[in-house]
Amino acid sequence: MNEKGIKKLDPDSISPQHYKDIVPGYEYMDTMFYILKDFNGIEAHLLGQMYKYMMRLGKKDNDVQELKKVQWYLNYLIQVKEGKEPKDIKE
Repeated sequence: MNEKGIKKLDPDSISPQHYKDIVPGYEYMDTMFYILKDFNGIEAHLLGQMYKYMMRLGKKDNDVQELKKVQWYLNYLIQVKEGKEPKDIKE
């Protein structure tokens, strides 16, 4: 804990191993910054989620589970791009 009584975070909880060395020489967040800098709002969020699961494929959870997560976000993004409102999007 620091002098204010706030518990310090473990560096590995902020930058876990499954997000390291995705692009040699770049931190995960730096990579995401450059990939997503031209997108906004929900589109940026959904793309970021897809990239996250694709980049860690084979490093954390079951591959099929990770790919299904990518698929879920992709299907949602397609519906957003089709102009659907959140209440009309089928998950």
